[in-house]
Amino acid sequence: MVDIFVVAILVALIRAGNLMSITPGPAALAFGGVVVITMLAAMSFDPRLIWDDPVVPHRKRLT
Repeated sequence: MVDIFVVAILVALIRAGNLMSITPGPAALAFGGVVVITMLAAMSFDPRLIWDDPVVPHRKRLT
């Protein structure tokens, strides 16, 4: 979902280029990195694992 938001912002900024001057600063690179990391995290996250029962190792009986 973040990637769609970023694309929408970039398209809006490009179309508004006639009205204003846009110069990306050092934060643009950091923001791009955060977007990429967020997309990778969303691909590797499995929400079903939250609902699984935790694996509890059984203790051996001393007999």
